Amino acid sequence: MQPDFSIGQLAQLFDVPVATLRYYDEIGLLKPARVDPKSHYRYYATEQFERLSTIKYFRALGVSLTAIADFFAARELPKLTTLLTTQSEQVEQQLQLLQAIQQRIKNRLAQIKTAQIATYNVTELVQLPVRTMVALQQQYRPQDDIELVIAKLREQYGLANSIFLGKIALMIDQQQLQAGQFDQYTGICLLFEAGDQLPAQQQQLSGGTYAQLTFRGTHLDAPRYYQQLVADCQRLGWSIQGAAIETALIDYGITDQVEQSVTRIQLPIKN
Repeated sequence: MQPDFSIGQLAQLFDVPVATLRYYDEIGLLKPARVDPKSHYRYYATEQFERLSTIKYFRALGVSLTAIADFFAARELPKLTTLLTTQSEQVEQQLQLLQAIQQRIKNRLAQIKTAQIATYNVTELVQLPVRTMVALQQQYRPQDDIELVIAKLREQYGLANSIFLGKIALMIDQQQLQAGQFDQYTGICLLFEAGDQLPAQQQQLSGGTYAQLTFRGTHLDAPRYYQQLVADCQRLGWSIQGAAIETALIDYGITDQVEQSVTRIQLPIKN
């Protein structure tokens, strides 16, 4: 006569919570060998061991309980092949998502490091590569709600369901810069980063020589630094060749301490 195992003993043997075994019984996935008619205690035999091991194996692979039940309902090789193939495809999607998350973390760490070692309040000459972006011509003031503008940008380029986006940047066009109007932006763009999934519609931000100024502060503090940057370009004989790009290296998305905010302005020039 084979020994009976109580639900507690089975739970201990397979490191499965008792509540989980009760649930498996309720949904018909793992029925006990017998139930005491008086005490209603569940008892299991060794015949249930293999089934429980199979359930644990599938759950470790992330297979749903419904799919496991379907497999047991028609236990055959083609059914198992289909189940594992489907799960393999889902695992591949999860791996791609994890890789995107890892790249996002690396991007943010690099961004923070850049902000920490930057030279502040000094106009620098830098060479930048061509950058992929999408842009929206939209009047925007720093006091306005930028999330509404970002939502409009996402909607226009079919990015509403995208989990990861690149780096949001604000733009002031060349005409407004030369007129000394620095209190209102003329556009917003999304600069894509390594690992981002690019939309069907995309544009290119020209590479080349840029005048760059990094400062401690937020977009609200930017006007006086635009004034400094444009004045430096005029003094050095550099001609403005396009719209300014303003990005936050450290903002409210990284820290709640406003005094730690770091913003960077990049202005395409010809020297």
